Amino acid sequence: MSSERLMGYIGQIDDSIIAEADLPLTMTKPSKYPWIRWIPLAAVAAVCLLVVIPLWLNWIQPNTPLQPSDLPKLTVNTELGAFGFEGYLAYDISELQNSNPWTEDNQLTTLPVFTNPNEYDRAGAPVDGLSPQEMLAEAEKIANLLGLEITSQNTSMYQVTAKCRGAEIEIQMDGHVLLTLAPERVHLAKEIGKLSDYNSLTISFEYGYEVIGEALYSRGMPLPDGYSFTYENTSNEQALEITQYLFSEYGSFMGITTAGYDLAAAYTYDGVLTRLHTFVFENAGSLTERILNYNFNRLYFAATELGELGAISYYKADLSQKVGDYPIITAAEARQLLLENHYITSVPEAFPGEEYIAHVELIYRTGRLDTVFMPYYKFWIEMPTMELKNGLKTFGVFYVPAVQSQYLENMPVWNGSFN
Repeated sequence: MSSERLMGYIGQIDDSIIAEADLPLTMTKPSKYPWIRWIPLAAVAAVCLLVVIPLWLNWIQPNTPLQPSDLPKLTVNTELGAFGFEGYLAYDISELQNSNPWTEDNQLTTLPVFTNPNEYDRAGAPVDGLSPQEMLAEAEKIANLLGLEITSQNTSMYQVTAKCRGAEIEIQMDGHVLLTLAPERVHLAKEIGKLSDYNSLTISFEYGYEVIGEALYSRGMPLPDGYSFTYENTSNEQALEITQYLFSEYGSFMGITTAGYDLAAAYTYDGVLTRLHTFVFENAGSLTERILNYNFNRLYFAATELGELGAISYYKADLSQKVGDYPIITAAEARQLLLENHYITSVPEAFPGEEYIAHVELIYRTGRLDTVFMPYYKFWIEMPTMELKNGLKTFGVFYVPAVQSQYLENMPVWNGSFN
């Protein structure tokens, strides 16, 4: 397959995600700040009920457990958007490593499922949420927490923007908070803990732009001597060192006892190794707790192309609406369903065959069109027709529901079309 044809399939690969990047072949979301990696909305969530719940799991609301016979059936979302397809470039699947606590030899039999408290239309816009008055009240609350004075404001149905001296507070209809800090207010980033009650928060640093050659680059917060934070051509060791430093500076509010670091990377078309994201999560507790924290409670750090800190993002899913603990199938059973075409994918080609299965992991899908947060097996499939001339292979993603089929309203069957 030619690179031109592959580019046409992919749609777009740029330097902004939900949660992201010009390296994965994932769908992307345009951003006011093009360097902010919006961690894919693929984040994940939740928790087992314990007699004693650790402080860092207080955000999960326990419910009375339902018996398996009482569990309601779940609707599987087969929509994955229309902005390219989810795939990653690497010379070998071992290069596409991450820090998911789940491994194929785990013996989990149940996992919790949660209702997504937010509703979005097919274009990704909130169906309901905060009113303009409520968004303004949140902006005023944040200004008071940080000792800022609002000097002007702009209000619309979907967001409120409040300008302060050296700072800007944006509240979106779905509750996301974007706090932009100029150099004279950069110290407020250390007060991120004051905003930890918000489920979705980004602090960005507005240091202007710099022209290098014919390119324009956004500037972020400079780092101390000896530290450089970039996504391109950064080894795993270098990425770990800078993420550990940033976490020590800005992550104490999370109360993490055992930090897990996810430093996933993939390649661009021209063979440049680039980080997909860098985030920190609590990696202590039971396997279920660690899986849920890995997917639903993350602290991200975004780099700029000039080696500075572009943004800090905190993602903490609202898991207050637990549906129940559902029996799940094994990875081997999911593999058989994959072979029988019971999968969901945005890859523009059919599953090429069992010999091309490269890797599997268990995740929660948390896209805007997912009405419930439920577990899936995520299969990484080598697509033989999409190998590039430079030897880079394309690994497309195929999803199989992890919940046992008797608890599903609809078992997906690939019908020859692409999501």
